[in-house]
Parts: sequence; C-alpha cells; structure tokens
Amino acid sequence: PNFGSQWQHSKMRSAAAWDFGTGDGAFIATTVDTGADLNHPDLQANLISGYNSADRQTQANGGNVGDVNGHGTMTLGCFGAIGNNGVGVVGIAWDIKLMPVRCTNSSGGGAYLSDLTDGARWAADNGARAISVSYSGGESSSVESAGSYIRNQNGLMSWASGNAGNRVYGSDHASVIIVGATNSSDNRTSWSTFGDWVDVVAPGDNIRTTTNGGGNGTASGTSFSTPIVNGVIAMM
Repeated sequence: PNFGSQWQHSKMRSAAAWDFGTGDGAFIATTVDTGADLNHPDLQANLISGYNSADRQTQANGGNVGDVNGHGTMTLGCFGAIGNNGVGVVGIAWDIKLMPVRCTNSSGGGAYLSDLTDGARWAADNGARAISVSYSGGESSSVESAGSYIRNQNGLMSWASGNAGNRVYGSDHASVIIVGATNSSDNRTSWSTFGDWVDVVAPGDNIRTTTNGGGNGTASGTSFSTPIVNGVIAMM
C-alpha cells in the first residue's frame, strides 16, 4: 500500500526488474546493523537465524538480534521488505532470505569497527552473499580486509560512504563497494560523503522503509542507499 511513496522504485525502474523475477528464495542477504524487528509483518516470513557480533553469539545459541535502536529494521526493509503482501512497503528483492546480524548492544546504535567486520565475516561464513554495512569507518584497511575475505567466499560487501558531505581522498578499496546517496532529482545529496573511493550511488533521501514496531516511515542517509545497492546485488 505504500509502494507509491517509495520514489526510489520509480527512479530505479524496479517494477521492470520484477517482471524478470523478485529474487532467488534461497539467496541470503544481510545488513550488519542494530538488529531486526523479528515480528515485523513485512520481514518476518523471510527472516532466518542470525548473529550478535557484539557478544560473538549466534542467535541459535541465545544471541539477541532484536533491534536495539531501530536503524537495523530500516536498513533491512530497504532491500528485503516483502512485496505483494498487502502490507507496508517493498524492498528491492522480495523473495530472499534475510539474515539479521546485530553489531551493537547500545540503544544509541554505536558499534566498534571490529564488531562490524566480525559480523560481516560471520555472515559470509554462514551463507550470506550480499552483505551491507551502514556505518562510518569505511576508510579503514580492516574494511578492505573483510571485503577481500568475503569476496573469497563468493560474496560482496557494500559499505556506506557517510553523511558528512566531505570529500575522501584515497581509501579506494578493491574489494568493497562504497555507496553514496542521491535524491529524487538524481543529484548527489549535500550530505553524502564523496570522492574517488565511492563506487556507486543510489537513492538515499527520504526513503520509505520498514520501522521498528511493525510500521514504516522515511529516513535519509547513505545508510539507506547502501542496502538498496545490496538489494540490487541480491537480485543479480
């Protein structure tokens, strides 16, 4: 019912892609983030068991992957909200497995870089092939190391460029897809971090997606451009 409010789909011509398919039901994608609303009607049916990288604990062994902040549910919905179910919104790839990886236990959402990269590596080790990280810190060499590891597992990792609006020099990782944000006019947003290290841009301004508590709402940031790219990778 809120498809018409998701301008990213008309700009990206998502419906034309869906004529060919809506995802491989066995394909696993993840966002390493603040967790997931495990009861969200637009996500629940496609969720699989995940991991808490802050505690180094799998969900199967008691690790908590519930959304501690709300950010994670929003990023998951960008690429994986279920379509044609009469509820809420739709992601880029409707028919895939969604693996929640929670990287923090802080209600503020802050995470250590080591927990982000550990979560991404765990996801790759456990079948995820499209991995999205919507945090800063992408300039770090440890991010490239994680990206290289994931590529060797036949996966791809996308990482947000950031929202400071600055130019980054260097840090051009060969194994990580760095994502910037555009608006509905196909221009870079004023706050999207840019530079030669950015590999691709995607809609990130006023993106309607799933929210904690079972609803949907809008948010802006490269945090949302990145999982949209992740959804395209999942479809491919």
